[in-house]
Amino acid sequence: MNLKRYFFTILLVLFGLISSIIFCELLLRVKHSIIPNYDIEMWKYAKKLKLKVDNENIGHIHKKNKKGFFQNVEIKINNFGQRDIDYDNQYLKKFDKKFLIIGSSIPLGWGVNQDKTFSSLLNKYSIKNKKKWLFINGGIGNYNTNRYVNNYLENWSHLEFNNIIIVYFVNDSEILQNHKGNFFTKHAHLGVLLWKLYNSLNSSLQKENIVSYYQNIYRENYSGFIKTKQELKKIKSHCVEKKIRCTLVNMPDIHQLNPYKLNFINTKIKNFAEKINLDYIDLLTEFENIDETKVWNKYQDPHPNEFAHEIISKTIFKNLN
Repeated sequence: MNLKRYFFTILLVLFGLISSIIFCELLLRVKHSIIPNYDIEMWKYAKKLKLKVDNENIGHIHKKNKKGFFQNVEIKINNFGQRDIDYDNQYLKKFDKKFLIIGSSIPLGWGVNQDKTFSSLLNKYSIKNKKKWLFINGGIGNYNTNRYVNNYLENWSHLEFNNIIIVYFVNDSEILQNHKGNFFTKHAHLGVLLWKLYNSLNSSLQKENIVSYYQNIYRENYSGFIKTKQELKKIKSHCVEKKIRCTLVNMPDIHQLNPYKLNFINTKIKNFAEKINLDYIDLLTEFENIDETKVWNKYQDPHPNEFAHEIISKTIFKNLN
């Protein structure tokens, strides 16, 4: 009798637990359909538009000719896995200068409509200034220097661009792991949020720790920074060999602009760019006197908004001109 009661109690607890999880999951899905959540939207983007690849130096690419809506913004991928128009080398021949922009989710234009991204604005400025220039957006979310350089060399180097713009962000020297995840984090909003909460409690990227965190990953003997410099040298050599002009655009962290405490990164990247003869544009001077809230995206999103993309585009165009 006691065994039956014990078994019944266990079943009751399990039923209650499963029912609670299902209820929370349904509640979260309804909430997130009304008010987008940044982490869930990034999760949806990964599920719908990213494709895992065997090359561990790349990790994932975009699924070609796919699209989805994330944070109420459409992201449409072309025939080469880029957020841009379909084209080929024959089309590129129409232009005097053909720029391929590579980087992570900032050049991708996360949370910003395609026509408001800085790559699209650069195309508009080119037309306005009667220049036969074309800018193609090759940004992919959750990339670092290792990933975007190797993705370009493996998948896009056959395209006949005569200019490459590398959009460098402060976390591009991080070492990124190719996590497989589990059933709960792959399929449940609740799983994503609990994983995010767990990581935030253990994160060295909390506001009070962010400077020491970046000082650590920009140590000269840190493997991620060593790898970053190796990859920048690699793409520079490729550009010299193919007679491509290569420009590095350094994008600051816009969440802590006043005062900006990560200047040491700008100094290190600028010095290295000069060392390997890489053209360099620093965006920090354009952002550091701006009210931070004016350049942030919606939905607790750390990416630059439309206004910030306008600043980026004007600065790049001025320097290229």
